[in-house]
Amino acid sequence: MFFIKRKFIKSDIKYMAELLYQDVSPEKWDQENLTKNNLNFSIESVRLVDDYADRLMHTEFGQQLLKEHPDNFPVRIGVYLGEVIKNFTNGQFNWFEFNSIQENTIHLNNYLMSVEDESVLYSKKLDKVISDL
Repeated sequence: MFFIKRKFIKSDIKYMAELLYQDVSPEKWDQENLTKNNLNFSIESVRLVDDYADRLMHTEFGQQLLKEHPDNFPVRIGVYLGEVIKNFTNGQFNWFEFNSIQENTIHLNNYLMSVEDESVLYSKKLDKVISDL
């Protein structure tokens, strides 16, 4: 009997989270708050990301950005939150390509990808999946 080794394909998508502070709008609040020092992937920084998401949804400027770039902000915010989870769990979770996890576990059997080239957090040790969105 042959055993087929499961092939999990890692994703290096932290750069998408870093865009929250590298690609900042000219809005004063964004300039003052969306900085590398403030967005340091800590649990405390999640409150700032929540405030940012709220501003995107409830200000005219934010709604215009969401209209012009409907996938950018949800993905950036989702990846940022995933990076916080990675830090908080001491690296037990890593980013993997959605399809490689779906093909090798039962955890995503009834889940459809929401964006092209989606990645998920997966812990081989715990055999657990966390979707960032």
